[in-house]
Amino acid sequence: MLKMLAAAILVIAWSFPASALCIYHGVDNAKTTIAQEFTDSRWVVRAHVVSVDYHWSDEDESWALYRLKIMKSYKGQLRMRFAFFTERNSGGFYMDGDGGGPDLDRDYLLFLTPRPFPRSDPPAAKGAL
Repeated sequence: MLKMLAAAILVIAWSFPASALCIYHGVDNAKTTIAQEFTDSRWVVRAHVVSVDYHWSDEDESWALYRLKIMKSYKGQLRMRFAFFTERNSGGFYMDGDGGGPDLDRDYLLFLTPRPFPRSDPPAAKGAL
Protein backbone atom coordinates (compact mmCIF):
# COMPACT_ATOMS: atom_id res chain seq x y z
CA MET A 1 0.00 0.00 0.00
CA LEU A 2 2.83 2.39 0.90
CA LYS A 3 4.60 1.69 -2.40
CA MET A 4 1.41 2.43 -4.36
CA LEU A 5 0.97 5.73 -2.51
CA ALA A 6 4.58 6.72 -3.18
CA ALA A 7 4.20 5.83 -6.87
CA ALA A 8 0.99 7.90 -7.11
CA ILE A 9 2.70 10.92 -5.54
CA LEU A 10 5.60 10.63 -8.00
CA VAL A 11 3.24 10.43 -10.98
CA ILE A 12 1.33 13.50 -9.82
CA ALA A 13 4.52 15.46 -9.11
CA TRP A 14 5.98 14.64 -12.51
CA SER A 15 2.81 15.60 -14.34
CA PHE A 16 3.22 19.31 -13.51
CA PRO A 17 5.72 21.03 -15.80
CA ALA A 18 8.52 23.01 -14.22
CA SER A 19 9.23 26.47 -15.52
CA ALA A 20 11.86 29.10 -15.02
CA LEU A 21 12.77 32.41 -16.60
CA CYS A 22 15.43 31.86 -19.22
CA ILE A 23 16.85 34.64 -21.34
CA TYR A 24 18.86 33.16 -24.18
CA HIS A 25 20.36 35.41 -26.88
CA GLY A 26 17.94 38.17 -25.84
CA VAL A 27 14.80 36.00 -26.04
CA ASP A 28 12.70 35.71 -22.85
CA ASN A 29 11.66 32.21 -21.81
CA ALA A 30 13.70 30.67 -24.61
CA LYS A 31 13.74 26.90 -24.92
CA THR A 32 17.29 25.73 -25.43
CA THR A 33 18.77 22.37 -26.25
CA ILE A 34 21.79 20.58 -24.82
CA ALA A 35 23.43 20.98 -28.24
CA GLN A 36 22.94 24.77 -28.14
CA GLU A 37 24.27 25.00 -24.60
CA PHE A 38 27.28 22.84 -25.53
CA THR A 39 28.06 25.01 -28.57
CA ASP A 40 27.77 28.25 -26.57
CA SER A 41 29.96 27.05 -23.70
CA ARG A 42 33.73 27.42 -23.62
CA TRP A 43 34.07 24.51 -21.20
CA VAL A 44 31.81 21.57 -20.46
CA VAL A 45 32.87 19.47 -17.49
CA ARG A 46 31.65 17.04 -14.88
CA ALA A 47 32.96 18.50 -11.64
CA HIS A 48 32.89 17.57 -7.96
CA VAL A 49 32.36 20.15 -5.21
CA VAL A 50 35.44 20.24 -2.98
CA SER A 51 34.50 23.16 -0.71
CA VAL A 52 32.46 26.35 -0.54
CA ASP A 53 32.66 29.76 1.10
CA TYR A 54 29.30 31.35 1.90
CA HIS A 55 28.77 35.04 2.48
CA TRP A 56 25.40 35.92 3.99
CA SER A 57 24.10 39.47 4.08
CA ASP A 58 20.85 41.17 5.03
CA GLU A 59 21.55 43.82 2.38
CA ASP A 60 20.98 41.54 -0.62
CA GLU A 61 24.69 40.89 -1.14
CA SER A 62 24.80 37.18 -0.31
CA TRP A 63 26.93 34.89 -2.45
CA ALA A 64 28.72 31.56 -2.60
CA LEU A 65 32.14 30.67 -3.97
CA TYR A 66 32.46 26.97 -4.79
CA ARG A 67 35.76 25.21 -5.34
CA LEU A 68 35.47 22.30 -7.75
CA LYS A 69 37.62 19.53 -9.15
CA ILE A 70 37.13 18.28 -12.70
CA MET A 71 36.18 14.62 -12.91
CA LYS A 72 35.78 14.57 -16.71
CA SER A 73 36.18 17.23 -19.38
CA TYR A 74 33.94 17.18 -22.47
CA LYS A 75 34.95 20.47 -24.07
CA GLY A 76 37.82 22.92 -23.65
CA GLN A 77 40.91 22.91 -21.47
CA LEU A 78 40.10 24.13 -17.97
CA ARG A 79 42.48 23.77 -15.02
CA MET A 80 41.70 20.70 -12.88
CA ARG A 81 40.59 22.82 -9.92
CA PHE A 82 38.61 25.99 -10.41
CA ALA A 83 36.25 28.36 -8.58
CA PHE A 84 32.62 29.06 -9.40
CA PHE A 85 30.96 32.23 -8.07
CA THR A 86 27.21 32.72 -7.76
CA GLU A 87 25.11 35.38 -6.13
CA ARG A 88 22.41 34.28 -3.69
CA ASN A 89 19.40 35.53 -5.62
CA SER A 90 16.83 34.26 -8.12
CA GLY A 91 19.50 33.98 -10.81
CA GLY A 92 21.96 32.01 -8.70
CA PHE A 93 23.06 28.42 -9.27
CA TYR A 94 23.59 26.62 -6.00
CA MET A 95 25.45 23.37 -5.49
CA ASP A 96 23.99 22.75 -2.04
CA GLY A 97 22.70 19.52 -0.60
CA ASP A 98 19.36 18.92 1.06
CA GLY A 99 20.63 20.34 4.36
CA GLY A 100 21.59 23.69 2.84
CA GLY A 101 25.34 23.05 3.05
CA PRO A 102 27.73 22.21 0.22
CA ASP A 103 26.83 19.14 -1.82
CA LEU A 104 30.13 17.31 -1.39
CA ASP A 105 28.61 13.97 -2.42
CA ARG A 106 27.52 14.86 -5.96
CA ASP A 107 29.07 15.71 -9.30
CA TYR A 108 27.62 18.40 -11.55
CA LEU A 109 27.57 18.64 -15.33
CA LEU A 110 28.49 22.27 -15.94
CA PHE A 111 28.30 24.32 -19.14
CA LEU A 112 30.70 27.17 -18.40
CA THR A 113 31.65 30.48 -19.96
CA PRO A 114 34.14 33.08 -18.72
CA ARG A 115 32.62 36.04 -16.97
CA PRO A 116 33.91 39.57 -16.52
CA PHE A 117 34.81 40.65 -13.02
CA PRO A 118 32.33 43.43 -12.23
CA ARG A 119 33.39 45.99 -9.66
CA SER A 120 30.31 45.07 -7.64
CA ASP A 121 31.63 41.52 -7.10
CA PRO A 122 33.56 40.76 -3.93
CA PRO A 123 37.34 40.36 -4.31
CA ALA A 124 36.94 36.62 -3.56
CA ALA A 125 35.14 36.20 -6.91
CA LYS A 126 38.05 37.44 -9.01
CA GLY A 127 39.09 34.73 -11.46
CA ALA A 128 36.04 32.58 -10.75
CA LEU A 129 33.70 31.31 -13.44
